[in-house]
Amino acid sequence: MRVNQEQIQQLSEAHRAVQNAVSGINATQELLHVAPMRGAADGEAFQRNASTRTTGSRYSEAVGQVDRPEQPLSQPPGAERQGWVDDDYYDSNPWYGQAKDKPVYSLGRPLPHKSRFNKKKQAGEQQQDGDVEKGQGGMKSKPSRKGKRVQIADTGDDSQQQMLDGENTGRQSMRRNDSGQPIYDHQPWDVDFRVPELTTSRGEKAPEDREGENYNVGGERIGQREDDEAEEGRKDPNDLRNWWARLRAKYPEPLAEFAATSMSVFLGICATISVNLSANQAQQYGTYETACWAWGFAFMFGIYLGGGISGAHMNPAISVSLSIFRGFPWRQCGLYIIVQFLASIAAAALAYGIYYDAIHYVDPNMETSYKNFFSYPQDWVSPGTAFGSQFVAAAVMMIAVLSLGDDQNNPPGAGMHAFILGLLQAALKFSLGYNTGSALNPASDFGPRLVALWVGYRTPLLFQNAWWVYGPWAAAMAGSIAGCVFYDSFIFVGSESPVNYRIPKAIHKRKKQMKNITTKF
Repeated sequence: MRVNQEQIQQLSEAHRAVQNAVSGINATQELLHVAPMRGAADGEAFQRNASTRTTGSRYSEAVGQVDRPEQPLSQPPGAERQGWVDDDYYDSNPWYGQAKDKPVYSLGRPLPHKSRFNKKKQAGEQQQDGDVEKGQGGMKSKPSRKGKRVQIADTGDDSQQQMLDGENTGRQSMRRNDSGQPIYDHQPWDVDFRVPELTTSRGEKAPEDREGENYNVGGERIGQREDDEAEEGRKDPNDLRNWWARLRAKYPEPLAEFAATSMSVFLGICATISVNLSANQAQQYGTYETACWAWGFAFMFGIYLGGGISGAHMNPAISVSLSIFRGFPWRQCGLYIIVQFLASIAAAALAYGIYYDAIHYVDPNMETSYKNFFSYPQDWVSPGTAFGSQFVAAAVMMIAVLSLGDDQNNPPGAGMHAFILGLLQAALKFSLGYNTGSALNPASDFGPRLVALWVGYRTPLLFQNAWWVYGPWAAAMAGSIAGCVFYDSFIFVGSESPVNYRIPKAIHKRKKQMKNITTKF
C-alpha cells in the first residue's frame, strides 16, 4: 500500500513538472512575438509580429482587445512585411501575407527550382534507382503473403529476399534440424489480425472516419464537417473586392508585367528624347551617358514595380530563355510577350505625346528625331558586326540574370537584384551601345518603331532596313540562349536546365531506331 502511495506521489510530481515546462514554453513563445516599443508616451506598450497568428496575447491585454482577427501562421517565402499592420486590416484584406500558389520567376529574387523532366513513378513500378555514387542501392518491391509489397534494399545479396519468402505463419530460414529439415521461424508481423468492421445501430456498415466528424458510442454520426472556409471562419476575398479588384486578382501577372514594362520603356525613351533634342541647344539636358544611366535605373524601377507579382521580365528574350532553361511556363511566356509589346507601344505613345511640342519645334519636318524611338546601326558598321554586338550584349545580360538568380552560387542580398541588374543595363549601353545603340529588348525596339511609323516618320530605317529583324530580334534571342548555355555549362548544376539533364536511354534507343529506318531508305 505504501509503495502505491509513493508511486502516485511520483506521478503527481511528474505531472506538475510537465505542466510547468509547457507553461514556460508557452510564455517564451509569447514573449518572442511581443516586444516593447521605445518612446511610448504612456509608458510600456507592446508590438506584435505581423506575420504570426496570436490570440489572447499580452498585446491584446495591453490594448484591451481580446478577440483578434486571425493572422497568417508564418511569413511566406520572399514576403517582406516590416511595417505596422493593424488588427482590423486582416478582416478587410484576408489575402494579405498569404503564400503564393505558384512560383514567381522574378528578376528581383532567386529563381525558383522546378522539376521539369523527371517523370513520376508509375503505381505498379517495382524498381527505384538509388544513388550509386553515395552507396545507395536500388529498392526492389517484394510481394508479401497478404498481397502487399515490401521494399528492401537491393544490395546484391538474395539472402534478405529469401528470408522474406514463406507461407502462412512461419518463414524458412537457413537453419536445419538434426534430420536436415528446414526450421520455420515465427514472424509476429505475419499473423493475420482482422479488425471487425464498425456497424451502426441499424446494422449498416459505418463510413470511414474522417477528420472533423464525431461519433457516439453507437457509431452514429453526430456532426459532419462543413466547407473548410465556413469551419475555419475564412471569408471569400471577392466579397470584399469591387469589380476591378476582382479582375486584378484573377489576372495579376499580365497587369503587373504591363505596368513594369511600360514604366521602364517610358522613362528610357523620355531620357533619350531629352538628350537628343537638346544636343544643339545652349542648355543641354545631359549626354549619351545620361541616357544610359536613365535606361539602367528605369529597368531597375520596373523590377521593383512588378518583380514580386509577374517577375518583371520586361523583355521577350528573358521570358523565352527562362522558359527553355528554368521551366517558366510556355503559355505564360507567350502571354508575357504579347503584354510586353503592348506595354512598349503604350509607353512610346505616351512619350511622344508628352514631347510632341518639343519634337515638332526642334524637327518640324520629322526627319531626324526618329532616332529617339528605336535602335539602328551606324553607317560604317557592317551587318555582321552589328549582329555580333547585339549577340554578345544579350548573352552577357542573360548570364547576369541567371547568376543573380542562382541561390547556389553567390546571390546578392535581399532587394539588391534589381539594383545590380539596373547597373548592368547601364554598363552594357556604355560598353556595347556605340555600334548599334544596344537594343537588348525586342519589345522596347519594335513597339516604339510602330509608334514612329504611325505618327508620320517615313525613314528607310523603320522597316526597309533588315536591321529590325536580325538585330533586336534574331541577335537578341540567339545571344540570350547562348548566354544561358554558357552559364549552365560552367556554373549551374540544377537538372531543370537542358544542359544538365540526362536524356533517358529510351530516347537514345528511339533515335537509333529512327536512324536505322532512315538509313534503309
